[in-house]
Amino acid sequence: MDIAGKNALVTGAASGIGRATCEAFADKGAAHIHLVDVNAEGLEETARLCRDKGTECTVHVCNVGDLAALEATFADANAATPLDIVYNNAGIVTGAPLFPDGPVSRIEAMTDININAVFAGTRFAIDHMKGRGGVVVNTGSTSYNSTTFPDILYIATKAAVFGFTAACAQLEQSHGVRVCSVLPGLVDTPIVNTTGDGGKADWMERILRDNEALPPSALAAGVVGLVEDDACAGENRVVRAGE
Repeated sequence: MDIAGKNALVTGAASGIGRATCEAFADKGAAHIHLVDVNAEGLEETARLCRDKGTECTVHVCNVGDLAALEATFADANAATPLDIVYNNAGIVTGAPLFPDGPVSRIEAMTDININAVFAGTRFAIDHMKGRGGVVVNTGSTSYNSTTFPDILYIATKAAVFGFTAACAQLEQSHGVRVCSVLPGLVDTPIVNTTGDGGKADWMERILRDNEALPPSALAAGVVGLVEDDACAGENRVVRAGE
């Protein structure tokens, strides 16, 4: 799909990979981007950056884990500008202390945002795109099959995204919508600062010290590549340093 002139919706758009992808879409000539996040201040900054590139933006302050609110956000966005591209990017890490310690409510939060919002966001996107066509990209992770990455719940949720995206390959034939995902390796984004109690966890400090972290712009380029690749459906595409 040629991004020029198209309308997109991006979750987790207030910073990191989400913001970088919005800017990349704007660089490609996207007509309108709907920016979705809980961070209103960050959304306004992303909107400013994209508007400076000539792309119109609408800010939607929404907790994607609230599926009723997410559905309403999709409906409002599509009513304003019919959606061509959806990037289900919002995600969280467990934080301290890691599973199996900490409150049980963290399990719910992880599944609400990292799994349910991706599954539902894909559903809402297809509801609005079917009959016209479109592209959905989800954010997975290369850690989806790790047995050593310390955040067990994060691994499990990203494994769910991997399997879901692969299974959605059939939806291109039945609904005319391509669903794929980008699998980042280590990325230098604000999320790494939420792994500990008020900052980076010691284990994240070690990972960052021992491995090369990609800038968010590298992941944004990967998302753009998936959107533009009309042969891609159900693909989980790895983007990490050295590849």
